[in-house]
Amino acid sequence: MKTSYYLLAILFISITFSHAQDEPSFAGAVGDDNWTKNWTSYLPNGNNYPPHNLILPRIIDKDLLLTNKNTYLLSGAVYVMNNAVLTIEAGTIIRGESETCGTLVITKGSKLIAVGTERDPIIFTSNKSVGERKAGDWGGIILLGNAVNNHIGGVSAIDWGLDTKYTLYGGDNDNENSGTIRFVRIEYPGNKIKVDEEFNGLTLAGIGRNTTIENVQVSYSNDDSYELYGGTVDLKKIISYKCSDDDFDFNYGYQGKTSYGIAFRNPLIGDFSGSRCFEVDSYNADKKGFDPNKRFTNITASHFTLIQYDVNGNNQTVFSTEAVQIGNESALFLEHSVVCGFPNVFKIKNTKYKDDVLKNQAIMGNNAFNGYQTLVNGTNAEELKNILEKESAKNDFLDLKTTELFADINNRIYPNFKFNLSRPSIVSK
Repeated sequence: MKTSYYLLAILFISITFSHAQDEPSFAGAVGDDNWTKNWTSYLPNGNNYPPHNLILPRIIDKDLLLTNKNTYLLSGAVYVMNNAVLTIEAGTIIRGESETCGTLVITKGSKLIAVGTERDPIIFTSNKSVGERKAGDWGGIILLGNAVNNHIGGVSAIDWGLDTKYTLYGGDNDNENSGTIRFVRIEYPGNKIKVDEEFNGLTLAGIGRNTTIENVQVSYSNDDSYELYGGTVDLKKIISYKCSDDDFDFNYGYQGKTSYGIAFRNPLIGDFSGSRCFEVDSYNADKKGFDPNKRFTNITASHFTLIQYDVNGNNQTVFSTEAVQIGNESALFLEHSVVCGFPNVFKIKNTKYKDDVLKNQAIMGNNAFNGYQTLVNGTNAEELKNILEKESAKNDFLDLKTTELFADINNRIYPNFKFNLSRPSIVSK
């Protein structure tokens, strides 16, 4: 197993470097063309959404169109099943009921076609009034597909108080298509069922690469903003804003590419279990249900902006002690990204592999790391630190104010996350 994983990592890196030549030269998620304009919202508690006039049925087993002439209520768990397609028109608003933990579940074989526009995004939000909304008001969106994961038998189910006969995911079709989510906002999700059992903003379980996830903003999730269980779906132009746990959580053998992403963390918001921008694992700590003969989690991430910052200046207490945690037998390639405001940039949990595999487990190039105390924490920290600091890696190490790094980070309505320094000079730390 060790040898096969090593070869996989080498192949993974060689493929990634071949694509790197086509990457734009700027660092971070946003360049001159600010793709976050118009469709995003950073003060959603002040948005005056219309009350619902229709309630979605608990079971949707035939194709259904939701139009922007109506506002819909998610009351309890709503299951789209029997290969039905739920289509949502641009500009439509769906409100999750707090009292019943409104949740949308797209079961295996069914599809969600939620295609908004820059001017008319689709909005999933709390059913509470202006000023009363908070993280965890409702459940979230769950997509279940037929792509590969590393569970024993290749199939698992999501519980979280749901009907597990409808929440099976996994299979052998990495090319499956569970639909399209584009120009969509998801606000105040992440209802907590019990300790260590919370909904996420957007859960993608066994989702294949022919599914489109692009231009999505998850704001104020009470757990993870995005959580991926296996699968191969790529993510592009995605935003996680002030969530309570992990911004992007990858597990159970996920194999995919994520690009142009923003994680903006408030240092006063987090989970005592540990909250990070990236959490990369191949299995849970107890390894329950994990098949060691199946693939590990392996991610390419490019053009990300990972920030921990409070515009009010309350940066003395931080919940997120590291921006990125990489677990045992997991691999991450990170490039053209900016990490700012975390005591530690990376935490490595690997205890099984030696240096030769570690070098291919966490490869980072053409990045800017700012304002940290420790570059790498955890197992083999010094070895990885030496790799990242090599001149050939082209990483920059900065100690500047957050406001100096970004075009307009303090704008409360439309912050501009463009990185000010096209090729920053290396500052000794």
